[in-house]
Amino acid sequence: MAQIPGGRLGGRYQLVAPLGSGGMSTVWRAVDLVLDRPVAVKLPRDGWPEELTPRLREEAKAAASLAHPHITGVYDYGEAELPDGERLPYVVMELLDGESLATRLARGPLPWRDAAVLGAQLADALAAAHAAGVVHRDVKPGNVLLTPTGAKLLDFGIAFTAAARERSGDGGPVLGTPDYAAPELLGGAAPTPAADIYSLGVLLRACLPDDDDQVPQEIERLVRRCLDERPEARPTAAEAADVLRRVAGIPADALTGAPDAPPPRPPSHDDNTRILDDPLNDPPEASGARPGKPPGRRALLIAGGGVGALAALALLLVVLSPGTESGGAAKPPPGRTESPTGGDCAVSYSVVNEWPTGFQAQVRVTNLADAPVDGWRLAWSFPDGQQISQLWNGAPDQRGADVTVTAAHWNRTIPPGGAVEFGFIGRWDGGNGRPDRFALNGRDCRSTR
Repeated sequence: MAQIPGGRLGGRYQLVAPLGSGGMSTVWRAVDLVLDRPVAVKLPRDGWPEELTPRLREEAKAAASLAHPHITGVYDYGEAELPDGERLPYVVMELLDGESLATRLARGPLPWRDAAVLGAQLADALAAAHAAGVVHRDVKPGNVLLTPTGAKLLDFGIAFTAAARERSGDGGPVLGTPDYAAPELLGGAAPTPAADIYSLGVLLRACLPDDDDQVPQEIERLVRRCLDERPEARPTAAEAADVLRRVAGIPADALTGAPDAPPPRPPSHDDNTRILDDPLNDPPEASGARPGKPPGRRALLIAGGGVGALAALALLLVVLSPGTESGGAAKPPPGRTESPTGGDCAVSYSVVNEWPTGFQAQVRVTNLADAPVDGWRLAWSFPDGQQISQLWNGAPDQRGADVTVTAAHWNRTIPPGGAVEFGFIGRWDGGNGRPDRFALNGRDCRSTR
């Protein structure tokens, strides 16, 4: 990566740690020092063609216009001046945390109702994009993040590879991932909203069990319509969302939270639809894989809007309230026993980065017992009143100095001898001492370094 003075972009975004890399870009966890919130920053890797910068800016603007609860948000775009005089473009995005659908599908298909809910959320997100004249053109499990508030569709054209060659005619059309690409794209046709629907159909097929007789016929028919080789025969995204919502039993206003808003109008083939260029993800999966099945590689979990996938919800906002006893004595962590040492769990707490007003910490919880821990909760007290502003791989609850972190749905079980990790970004003022006592589900743990 280019040398950025002080690791700070635009005098505002402090880079903390890399989250993952794609073909031509890297996504970093960062802190917005003006608004004091964690964000994700996407930076081009070394060798970025400077002539592609204007296109990156235009596509950042396109993605920023898509406001939907199941589409990753784009906050800002800038160009940092480097010591050698070059300018480095960057995109600031919503910081997400969770598990990619590709990683989840590696463990097997979803129950049909979960697949229907997921598909309804994605179809509704695509309907909003298509109504805004934007085609995603790379809908696949690696670009879907599972968060506590539902699915998030990533990579709305923020990244691209050979767009300039496509527009200038110096080569064939640029495709998304072949296993999920509509047949007309493989034949050289220009992308349309119908191509996204085909990809959605392949994704739904990958999510649904092959031999589950309980899958409603209405869902099976919808998937077949999405996979029709004739683009004009496929349903619109709004229609697919409505079918999946009804079959799954989701209320009409549950997908967008706007019960009075009319459904977005899908553009016709004559509309001036903007086609976004290919994301800078990892190289496409081998075309020999059976369409509709999750790729064999592990997709990156990234912060959204670019590259491919890391990580639950943009900005897990924590409600902070006073929590000290009268007389100034700090309360013990919620649920902690009085024993200062524990024998069936161990906790490692380390501060991995600091800056003038904040820090990043990593916590590892090890189960030393002979039985699994299902549905874990870890409690502690901050010695200097630090406050968590964002946490990943768990759900935080902070009251004054007391903190309880609850497992996420994908890491709720710690097997015997196994461990889970979570991290967070916090604020501090005057001190950043390390907590020395931790309780796992009400039992004290050994504190290790």
